[in-house]
Amino acid sequence: MAKTKVPNVRLSKNIVPTHYEIFLAPDLDNFIFEGEETITIEVLKTTKEITLHSAEIEVLSAAIGDEKTKKITYDLKRETATFKFTNSIPKGKAKLKLAFTGILNNKMRGFYRSRYEYEGKTYHMGVTQFESTDARRAFPNFDEPAHKATFEVSLKVPQDRTVISNTIEADVVEHAGGYKVVKFAPTPKMSSYLLAFIIGHFEHVEKMTKEGILVRVYVTHGKKEQAEFALDVAAKLMTFYHDYFGIAYPLPTMDLVAIPDFANGAMENWGAVTYRETALLVDPINSSLITKQWVALIIAHELAHQWFGNLVTMEWWTHLWLNEGFASFMEYLAVDKLFPKWNVWAQFVFLEQAKALSLDGLENTHPVEVTVHHPGEISEIFDAVSYSKGASVIRMIESYVGEKNFQKGLSYYLKTHKYGNAKTSDLWNALQKVSGKPVGTIMKKWTSVSGYPVVTVSRKKNCLTLTQERFYSNPHVKNREKSSWLIPLSILSDDKKNPIITLLDRKTVTLEGFGKSKWVKVNADDTSFVRVRYSDELLNAIEIPIQKGDKRLNAESRFALVRDSFALSEAGYIPTSEALDLLTGYKNEKAYVVWLEIVTHLLNLKSLLYGKDCYKLFLEFGRSLLSPVSFKVGWNKKIGEPHELTLLRSTVTYAFGAFGDTNTIREAQNIFAKTLRGEKIDSDTKSLVYSLVAEHGDKKEFEAFMKIYKSAPSEEEKDRAIRALCSFSQPEFLKDTIAFTFSTEVRAQDAFKTVTLMSLNPKAIDLAWTYVTGHWKDLEERFAGGHLFSRFILPFSKFATLEKSDEVEVFFNKNKAEGIGRTVAQTVEKIRTNSALLKRDLEGISGFLKDPR
Repeated sequence: MAKTKVPNVRLSKNIVPTHYEIFLAPDLDNFIFEGEETITIEVLKTTKEITLHSAEIEVLSAAIGDEKTKKITYDLKRETATFKFTNSIPKGKAKLKLAFTGILNNKMRGFYRSRYEYEGKTYHMGVTQFESTDARRAFPNFDEPAHKATFEVSLKVPQDRTVISNTIEADVVEHAGGYKVVKFAPTPKMSSYLLAFIIGHFEHVEKMTKEGILVRVYVTHGKKEQAEFALDVAAKLMTFYHDYFGIAYPLPTMDLVAIPDFANGAMENWGAVTYRETALLVDPINSSLITKQWVALIIAHELAHQWFGNLVTMEWWTHLWLNEGFASFMEYLAVDKLFPKWNVWAQFVFLEQAKALSLDGLENTHPVEVTVHHPGEISEIFDAVSYSKGASVIRMIESYVGEKNFQKGLSYYLKTHKYGNAKTSDLWNALQKVSGKPVGTIMKKWTSVSGYPVVTVSRKKNCLTLTQERFYSNPHVKNREKSSWLIPLSILSDDKKNPIITLLDRKTVTLEGFGKSKWVKVNADDTSFVRVRYSDELLNAIEIPIQKGDKRLNAESRFALVRDSFALSEAGYIPTSEALDLLTGYKNEKAYVVWLEIVTHLLNLKSLLYGKDCYKLFLEFGRSLLSPVSFKVGWNKKIGEPHELTLLRSTVTYAFGAFGDTNTIREAQNIFAKTLRGEKIDSDTKSLVYSLVAEHGDKKEFEAFMKIYKSAPSEEEKDRAIRALCSFSQPEFLKDTIAFTFSTEVRAQDAFKTVTLMSLNPKAIDLAWTYVTGHWKDLEERFAGGHLFSRFILPFSKFATLEKSDEVEVFFNKNKAEGIGRTVAQTVEKIRTNSALLKRDLEGISGFLKDPR
């Protein structure tokens, strides 16, 4: 089959921008804007035409000096505008002057509008979201990361509006008709996707760091109190990163801005980071601890980008992971320094590594470094491979070279490439230079090749044998790649004081000295990006110290054993009954992250087994497993209790109720009744209470949650209500829910949540599929090209029949769209894997449930 020709979207390297002067006049009543710009360019080769990226922009005029363009042409597929001149433009410096108009769209891309209400009045703001290739929707430009330049922005806005951009205000001039022109200081040399300007009614709180950086958090009216946590965290993080990288932040201000309508969690615009409200605001009374942790991690992620991504930027989107993988790693490192009692590194293995292992185990994955062309393809790689696998391999190499060498290597990398662009090899070279270890050789395959290894471990007499092969979660992959990796591995055993560190540099490696070991744990601390498969003898041996609570096996080690067992059962290496049997040894487990993994697999199997003959037996099994820990943590929070205990309570109490414990359900209903009477309830149990009540609710409860959503004072509370509305059993309520969440009463940024949440409800997933397919053209019009688009597809990977996999495949073959091909393939593959698991293991699961140990 012939390959589809991908249009060349890269601009000529013969014209280089150095400086932009941009003037914009947005009309927030009619949602349009007018603009003028002067781009200082270096012409490296004589030419008669200049091509810029431009989308949804009408260029009114273009000139170099006194010469106006003789013709302007547009290429909609390449998203470019070309200006042709009569005379040649000579080599050297030139100034291209443009006048243009555009629209403030409602797609949360480019220069767009956001709406909110306050005290019965509607407000609109102008917002930018330029990553990855949407600066071209605000002004014609060289919209590629390597085309760095300085930017000088001026905005004409009403007198009563606050204007925020990357730098501080340099000048404010009154303008006729109640307007003002705000001019900002020039930015550092940076990529176009990092430019930002926001116009609206804002309040803010501020704090000065000890380095003299003014940190400000901007919010809409009435939310200043919810900005205090973010302000405190951001100020501390700016100091931490200054010290960690050994490089001063180059701007005088660091602004964090909460936006009512925002597609992503946040965006790292240099000096003016934009956030969803749920990713920035913390209500000191009503926000849960998990929300507080989430906000801290997101802020840490975006502020890490101010150095790693903004100061030094990837050369092209192929190296996106350099930005996102690193920031995803640094958020944990930084938050761990600020809040050491939160133990976020233990959660990393679930929140990042397990997520990446799951996606990268598919046949239809992609390398960390993936060649991309069209903007639609770029948006599709903002996924768990770029972010979470990227973070995981960085964690692996940090463990290999050591913390101090790693820190020194990063500082060297940033200082070497500051204000410029870099490739993956530049990072490896820096770490190799500082550590003296062969980082480039080891890491080359981890980023250039899809997938990762499963390491099979067996023992014969005194020797351990370690054999690697690429892991596929789909047992029916026919053309299996024969890849092998250089794997840094640590091996812990009961008879050795410290782990043995080795480099698995061949398909099979034999290690001596393990004849007296009662148990062996390969990949101690779970720092290497691999799965481990033990022989029956070694698996049985390691279950004993887990049951006895041996402290040498930390939470990450115990977690990994559960995670890998279920992955191996999905892939057909072992029966699912064996993975379930392993769980019976975890009844005395105390660690939050371990229970989070256990509950995740239990709930996933609960959905897969719904409607099967063994379903009731599975619910009994789940209750028997969860009962000891649920009773131990109880419902009531204790003053000063550990962070992880609070999170553990929410996780296991919900699961215990979801598996049908009547006392838990009744208590949730009693607590909910208190909320309806206006009583305050604990913010950390509110979400689980709402969900359990909805799962067993009727019309009265449905109407109550609708009312809660419509009157909710915060986006966090609205999120809880949506989760509840998607948890009902009755089709009529679920149909009303999905119609409501796609109405104008719910923000477009949140519409995908309904699809995701309903996919987790076996009584709702078919309704969600019917709705999405019936409204696909509307969804494509609104979300295509953006980062949310794939989230209307991936949830349907929860289906578990071949008929559904065929249905999904056929639908998207008939309804092709740019940038979703890989997502569709992944979804279909996952459905077929689910189907294969049930076909292969259902009988064995049933047999196990009739007589579990």
